[in-house]
Amino acid sequence: MNAVVTAATQAHSVEETLAQGDELADMCEAFDPTEAPVYPAAEYWLSCAVQRAAVTGRRDQDRIGALVADARAAGSTLERIAELLGTTAEAAAAEYGSA
Repeated sequence: MNAVVTAATQAHSVEETLAQGDELADMCEAFDPTEAPVYPAAEYWLSCAVQRAAVTGRRDQDRIGALVADARAAGSTLERIAELLGTTAEAAAAEYGSA
């Protein structure tokens, strides 16, 4: 099966595109990986599960609940967990407990 891919027309001029490319290049050159934030593995896995749920439209509450417990055990705050879940700390506490 052959797929046809069409390019969307951009509303940017060549100059704007080049300027954005230069800005991106500057950002890449200035990036210092030693200053990048480091997140606990439990937060990473929770984030993955939430993203997967968003993409598939299926939310595995048991899995997410276990990952929330793992993140809490690893020291993540309820506020950080709520941020990863895309909700408030109050809603996260009501759903998964505050401890």
